[in-house]
Amino acid sequence: MFCLGFLILVFVSVNWGKDTILKKYFYSPAETMISEGSSVTVKGMIDRREKTSDYQILYLKNCSIYYQNQIIYESSFIIYDTKKQYWKTGTVVEAFGAYTLFESARNPGNFSSREFYQIRKVYACMWTDNIICVDDKRDVLKDSLSILREKWSDWILKTAGEEYGGMLCAVILGEKHQMTAEMKERFQINGIAHILAISGLHLSFVGLGFYRFVRRMTGSYTAGGIAGMVFLLLYILMIGTTVSAVRAVIMFCIRVGADMSGRVYDAPTSAAAAAAGIILWRPLAFYDAGFQLSFGAILGILFVFPAIKEVAVSFVPTFREKKISVPYKWALHRFSEAVLASLSIQITTLPVILWHYYQIPSYGVLLNLVVIPLMSVLLAAGFVGSVLGVAGIHIGVAGIRVCQIILKFYEEVCIVFEKIPGHHFITGRPEMAGIITYYGCLIAVLFFVNRLNSKHRINEEKIKFTKVQLCVFASLSMICLASIWCTCPENTQPDLEITFLDVGQGDGIFIREKDGMTCLIDGGSSDVAKVGQYRIEPFLKSRGVSEIDYVFVTHGDEDHICGIEEMIRRQNFGVRIGSIVFPDVSVWDEKLESLYQLASSNGIRTVQMKEGESVNGKELHMKCLAPGKGLKGNEASLVIGLSYHDLDVLFTGDVEGNGEEMLVDKLCMGKGDTQIEILKAAHHGSKYSTSEEFLEIVRPKLCVISAGRKNLYGHPHEETMKRLEQAGAACVRTDECGAVTVRVRGEEVAVISHLISLSRRRLPLL
Repeated sequence: MFCLGFLILVFVSVNWGKDTILKKYFYSPAETMISEGSSVTVKGMIDRREKTSDYQILYLKNCSIYYQNQIIYESSFIIYDTKKQYWKTGTVVEAFGAYTLFESARNPGNFSSREFYQIRKVYACMWTDNIICVDDKRDVLKDSLSILREKWSDWILKTAGEEYGGMLCAVILGEKHQMTAEMKERFQINGIAHILAISGLHLSFVGLGFYRFVRRMTGSYTAGGIAGMVFLLLYILMIGTTVSAVRAVIMFCIRVGADMSGRVYDAPTSAAAAAAGIILWRPLAFYDAGFQLSFGAILGILFVFPAIKEVAVSFVPTFREKKISVPYKWALHRFSEAVLASLSIQITTLPVILWHYYQIPSYGVLLNLVVIPLMSVLLAAGFVGSVLGVAGIHIGVAGIRVCQIILKFYEEVCIVFEKIPGHHFITGRPEMAGIITYYGCLIAVLFFVNRLNSKHRINEEKIKFTKVQLCVFASLSMICLASIWCTCPENTQPDLEITFLDVGQGDGIFIREKDGMTCLIDGGSSDVAKVGQYRIEPFLKSRGVSEIDYVFVTHGDEDHICGIEEMIRRQNFGVRIGSIVFPDVSVWDEKLESLYQLASSNGIRTVQMKEGESVNGKELHMKCLAPGKGLKGNEASLVIGLSYHDLDVLFTGDVEGNGEEMLVDKLCMGKGDTQIEILKAAHHGSKYSTSEEFLEIVRPKLCVISAGRKNLYGHPHEETMKRLEQAGAACVRTDECGAVTVRVRGEEVAVISHLISLSRRRLPLL
């Protein structure tokens, strides 16, 4: 109760004391005094180092940042050493380079590096190869463990190969950067990514195994406990202090401490103490997915599992009532408990998974029944085999071969499950009100079952539901699930949603009509790597989109199609594409031809859209206004006019020059008022597009410019911004605002920026 009280106090402080009580954890002194990109000198002691194929990561502590005759102190700093020099842990170094802040999520649903490192008390970093030694001292313990980890990792990679060696390094040493991105995603989508995290299962195997071995050898609980604790702490110091690892260590120490002192081990108290310890260490860990999932799994086993077990027994005859032989009884009992335990964890962590990952593996419970029983064998073979191998005993290779077989089996099972229809279900991020209601109903269900069970516990009878009690139980359970489902984006979407994604220097526009079609206009970037996987798809999944009905390709430049190419290749993992709409074949270049071949080879329907043709939803109309014949390059961009009731939006791709002049002529020839409400500025705000003549015809109320931050082209150009200002158009830019979303509800249009408050600008419909 003391630990729970402490957790509640800190939780309130974190959420309502951001600018007062815990201000130092949210804001770095340096970031308020140093402009990003400024040249600085950072001095600090190397606390940990990690190597990748391209660079080395140095984690510094007790840092001093020298900037314009000022010294600013930071607790932690990260150096990305592109020269990959060898440094000893404990050495004090100075690094020279540009001060770089971690990037916040630029779009809804995107990963925020800033929040990730903020939780870990790191606020800035530097990419450099200019590092010098200030004090060549060495932390003997940490450096020895670091050398051991590197030698251990190298031997595993050499013996097992890059693919399975990288997976084994993640399982044993927590080095996930050695794994391929495809394998990480495959395990995550199938709901078995937890086997890659250094968690309670791993540490129980290592710590309890060593504890029991020493206890049997010495006959002393005290000797075994001290040896187990020391061994486990050294192991954690070697692999890194993640939230799940620290939680497992604290609970292990309490469990062993109970044995040593002859006291009873109480799991709820142990879990509460572990949570309090982690929050004392990292107050912002409340926001960490690892913290939420780790303790969610523990709470599921401690509280949800017993209740589900009691309910299951009340409806299913016990094995004692059946005439089954003892071995079969034992096997069925173990299997049923494994299913219920896996289901309990899934029930407890469901809102957390949906909040952070926007999807659930449909067959995760079943897949874990195959995966988890082999984990003990994998860990035993991996630890014993690699320890012997690093020590030079060749028989250790046999253990690695066993690990390769198990990991290959895991991979093949995942591939089989991926071929089953609906193997993952994209829901989007639910609203917080739905999550609170879900957990409130879950607590009510647990309380209800516990009260009901207490009446039958004395006589060791099964729970017997009356009709009224069964109705109450079923109603609470249904409300629990409905609260999540009803607050998912699929059920809360506006009449029309248009999001101009921040894809860096490029274009990507998402359009969705309520209960109607979904569209994506372009999807690419010239300055963001893997923009499809890391910016477009996470956004779409967060909005509950599992399939895009139409992807419109305006022209063949990389900053408009490279993300679409990624999405085509990732149909099994990402968001499916129904149809790709190309401009008329007469304006195609080699890149559009290549995209067409790629789409066709992956079974995606392709169509051409000519001037005057349209794609229609329920009340949404997407009409092709250009290009005309005889144009090439940017001039031949596909121009689309969107009409929804009285709202008109113009998407211009990169049209400029002759293409824009021909568009002006067509708009002048149109009947009636040609004014539009929203314009997507052509070619990222280039001075060669969006002419005065064009603006006189279009007369936009709002202009959205998609451009990369500090791009090399100077987009949007100063002349273009002046023309837009003179035309009376309000301008929003993705390089300043992040994603810009236009939401239509009834007669009201709201324009919302992801990063900067726009005071929720509202445009009355004409």
